[in-house]
Amino acid sequence: MDKNALIAKAIQAAPLLKPIRDVEFGCEHLQEFMSATPDVAEKLINAYTNLQGMLAKPLEVQTTKDPKDPKKEAVAMLRPTYSCLQCSTVSSLEDRELHGHEKRHQAIESRSGCLYCGMCDDFVYDPTFEKIRIEQCHPTTSNGRKRKLSAIYSPGDEDKFIYPNSNLLSCLAGAPRGMINLGQTCYMSVILQAMMHNPLMRNFFMSERHGDPKTCPMKNGENCTACAMAISFIDILATEKIEGHGPTELLHKSWLKNSLLAGHHQQDAHEYFQSLLDQLHHSCGCVAEVYKPCECLYHRTFYGKLRSTMTCLSCKNVTVSEDPIVDLSLDIRQQIKRRKTDAKASAVETPLELSTCLKSFTSPEKLGVDAYTCKSEQCENTPQRTKKHMTIKKLPPTVCIQFKRYEHNKGNPQKLNTKVNFPLQLDMSPYTSRAHHKKKTSDNLPLSPIPVSPLTPRSPGWYDLSTVVVHEGAEVTGGHYYCFCRRDDLWFKFDDHRVTLATEAQVLDANAYLLFYIIRHLGSAVEKIAIKVKPNGVAEKAIEGAG
Repeated sequence: MDKNALIAKAIQAAPLLKPIRDVEFGCEHLQEFMSATPDVAEKLINAYTNLQGMLAKPLEVQTTKDPKDPKKEAVAMLRPTYSCLQCSTVSSLEDRELHGHEKRHQAIESRSGCLYCGMCDDFVYDPTFEKIRIEQCHPTTSNGRKRKLSAIYSPGDEDKFIYPNSNLLSCLAGAPRGMINLGQTCYMSVILQAMMHNPLMRNFFMSERHGDPKTCPMKNGENCTACAMAISFIDILATEKIEGHGPTELLHKSWLKNSLLAGHHQQDAHEYFQSLLDQLHHSCGCVAEVYKPCECLYHRTFYGKLRSTMTCLSCKNVTVSEDPIVDLSLDIRQQIKRRKTDAKASAVETPLELSTCLKSFTSPEKLGVDAYTCKSEQCENTPQRTKKHMTIKKLPPTVCIQFKRYEHNKGNPQKLNTKVNFPLQLDMSPYTSRAHHKKKTSDNLPLSPIPVSPLTPRSPGWYDLSTVVVHEGAEVTGGHYYCFCRRDDLWFKFDDHRVTLATEAQVLDANAYLLFYIIRHLGSAVEKIAIKVKPNGVAEKAIEGAG
């Protein structure tokens, strides 16, 4: 059935659905002015109508104006300005939000005439003002008569389908919200926050790709972890609530799917993350094992590959294998010992860096005789000394990094509280198989990577930090989890139901246990730019796979 047939079928069923209430106002802030007195509403409408007739041409120079400070130098620009409806201020793109928050005013954008709310920091749709804008954009017909609104804009079939199936979204919807601690469930709260602040996961669940029990592969949503996850996503991101969210459905499904998680005792957040991905994978009706590649969202978001190269030091036989991964577990114990040795030699203790841990993870290491059995004809299945080299064959869109902070020394579990410095932007390309294995071209010349900047939008391999999970406490089986999550350009600290604004300095100063990095551009995960030098000295760009 094609798209038009589906829309027609939905329109026929539309009267059976309960339509949403008519949109009366663009937002609650505009409603305050329009509902105050008839005079205030009339002045606002007249100001909007008058400004609509003064809309600037596309390349006309715009000038800002601040009546509070006449001595302030006006700024001339080609970009659109924002004329306030309640006062004579004309703001630039940079000043529009400041004026809106100070005065609680609305403005009109000088190019399109769209209505902008400073409190919402967004353009808003209001039927009254939108009707004025459309009539001003299409004032008359060819014979000079004024055109009817219905002649300018007539709803099509898609609009008739959208209207009865749409919901209103206020400014409160999607505000940062914490999680209610349901009894030692902070380990679940931080992972759920990491999922909420992952754009791939957020777009999937908010577009209702999973969440309807009737279409759920798990028999009407029974024991479906993805359906429980959808409930949390919708409650947090699409409802007008500011109090903490209680993920009771997700907790219940997690306990049913994994009996080791059942009970009110502390769990490891990293283990819960792995268990949650396993449950979500099976919620899609996939029959393959969790680490086997499939087309479900969770594999496409978190799934990567490690390449392991084993080289026998006796016969030089090379064995290559590839293993799927959903995270990178970095051993910091050896790095701590090495740092202490270097500190004794230099008398200066150097900090531990994430780049150092990744470099150590992807560096060759020599293994003992008992660690590898060579199956070559020369060694004949005998234990041999070997060199092991791990590299990243495939980078996933979301990279989860875990620092191994727990060690069991003679049966006594201990936590390593060493601080590991990490960046806000991370280049993962140096740790890939391509970076370690210089492939020869037909001219027998290596491919040299092009220098890239972390500020370049399509730089290959660049990731942006999204979530930092912190474990507080000395005990392995106790303590408390909280996290920092980035929303646009702001950072928030989520500590159970408490949400506070955080600075980048606070985030970078955190003693991280888990880090979630998100690819800057999806094309970067599968592309790498290199230069091929021809014999005549001419450099030629080549785009190759990152694997």
